[in-house]
Amino acid sequence: MKVARIGDVEAPDASGLLARPFLEGEQSNVRIIRIAAGHSLPPHRHGTSDLMLYVVAGQGELETADGQTPFGAGSLAFYRGDEELRVRNTGTEELMMLAFLTPKFAAG
Repeated sequence: MKVARIGDVEAPDASGLLARPFLEGEQSNVRIIRIAAGHSLPPHRHGTSDLMLYVVAGQGELETADGQTPFGAGSLAFYRGDEELRVRNTGTEELMMLAFLTPKFAAG
């Protein structure tokens, strides 16, 4: 059994972004993403890993083929690994998310 606490994770750096491993399993992993107001996560894909992205706090927006989709606290999105993720913070506070990936995604 492992326990991780969101409150123990550092704030975004001067670039306005923090994305790092949060909890590792044998077949899956969770990354924590913190985006400062006015900043975006660089667009990317996750290869063969499915992604479930949960907003813990803040307000954001997902850019999809169908246009902009509001994405705020309590929202959960699903992406296949070949779908490009584009998310930006549209609020005045930090956007904090947990990214659940399976199979395990190895990112730098």
